[in-house]
Amino acid sequence: MNEYLSRTEFLDGMRDNGQSRADAFKRDERMEELATLRDTRPEVFERLGTSIWMSLGYYENDKKFAAEHGRDVTKGSN
Repeated sequence: MNEYLSRTEFLDGMRDNGQSRADAFKRDERMEELATLRDTRPEVFERLGTSIWMSLGYYENDKKFAAEHGRDVTKGSN
């Protein structure tokens, strides 16, 4: 079903999912700390649960989209 919905057009044109994810991005210091933990102490990060890994992955993808769409992702007031 999702493959059909992803091909549909809305009345005002196709949706830019990257733009909507960029608009919704809010900097989260806890996620930034998790990214630092992953990079500095991977043995500790590996012991965390899968849901933490997935959450960090979604956060970093949204952050990437926000940066690509011109948002400043280094400030906490996003």
